[in-house]
Amino acid sequence: MSSPRIPRAGITVIGSGAASAAVDRVTISLAVEAIRAEPGDAFGNASDTATRLLSILADGGVDSRSVRTSDITLGPRIDYNNGRQQVQGYQAGQRLTVIREGLHGIERLLTDVASLSGDGVRIDGVSLTPGHPEEAMRLARDGAFADATAKAEQLAALAGRTLGSVQWIDERPDGGGPRPMMAMRAVAAEAMPVAAGDADIGVNVTVHWAFAE
Repeated sequence: MSSPRIPRAGITVIGSGAASAAVDRVTISLAVEAIRAEPGDAFGNASDTATRLLSILADGGVDSRSVRTSDITLGPRIDYNNGRQQVQGYQAGQRLTVIREGLHGIERLLTDVASLSGDGVRIDGVSLTPGHPEEAMRLARDGAFADATAKAEQLAALAGRTLGSVQWIDERPDGGGPRPMMAMRAVAAEAMPVAAGDADIGVNVTVHWAFAE
């Protein structure tokens, strides 16, 4: 039977840091849906709509490698009448994920998708994230370690001790996401405005110091 683990002498603190990163990557979730009496008609209509949607995306400057089909469905629409199932038609659909680098033209692209794709197209979500958060992560990590060091030095002084060497460090990403901090860019009145802002990149570090002898 192993003996109980004896805590190592020293001090353990958690430090937090954050930095802002420019939002320059857009992920758009799109869905195509068609309902018809016959399955072939539903599937064909959904296919035509998806083809038209892909053409609109291409005209908007979206590279074909940045568009991915994530799901294709076909099935009956079931209704219940007096406890009995009744087929009300057939529903076909496709889900697309679009990743676009840069925000230029995104308002016009979304407006074109909404107005030119026809019935049965949904914009399920638009996510704005930093495409290159590495520098912000480095700054957040610097801040987190400095925060941990200041806390540890204060607590050690209160205890009448002096910090020694760092024994171990554990890093955990902090929650955070895009938050609109900048004014909406000027766009045509008929286009859907998109608030371009910065994203908070947060880091938490847990650091253990030994006490100096």
